[in-house]
Amino acid sequence: MFTALRRVTPDIYYYKTKAGREVDFIAGRPGPSRMLIQVCESLADQQTRKRETTALAEAMSELNLSQGLIVTRNEDEQIQVDSGMIDVMPA
Repeated sequence: MFTALRRVTPDIYYYKTKAGREVDFIAGRPGPSRMLIQVCESLADQQTRKRETTALAEAMSELNLSQGLIVTRNEDEQIQVDSGMIDVMPA
């Protein structure tokens, strides 16, 4: 994932929310085009799903972004959260 992001932007970091939750990647320059990305094998396990979506939703809210992305092995869906929409897509 890092290599794919690197092709798009040199600005790639991780993000830690005020509550201490981590988002795997924040890419792009500050502004609405910034991308928040989580990467995990699967969201089938409810604990994993909650962990990944909660961290992403918190970061979206803190950074005033309305979209987030979770990259999984083979899942594809959209998850509505208070701060916007999380797209789940297969790698």
